[in-house]
Amino acid sequence: MLTYQINLTIMGSPETGNVNELRTGCTIPQSGIYRVSHPQHRLPQEVTLLKDHFFPRCSRCSEPVYYALERSAPAGISPHGFSVNLYELPELGEDEFLAG
Repeated sequence: MLTYQINLTIMGSPETGNVNELRTGCTIPQSGIYRVSHPQHRLPQEVTLLKDHFFPRCSRCSEPVYYALERSAPAGISPHGFSVNLYELPELGEDEFLAG
């Protein structure tokens, strides 16, 4: 039987002094669906990321992107060892943002 976890993470920023370790460049601690926070550009609201990869950056700037785990994924979600590394998140156009 597959089990899932749901975690609530408070996302912070260096300006507020509440620095979240779930940000661009850090190692992803757990596979799952992550909520994305990046006020500088319109990025996807959620992304699926795999454990031990790195949190991706914004394709438009060097400002950090912050993440919060929404739902964990069970071990072995990648059949036959197949995985895709996501290095950066694309900025969404107006029509893509409204459709999501």
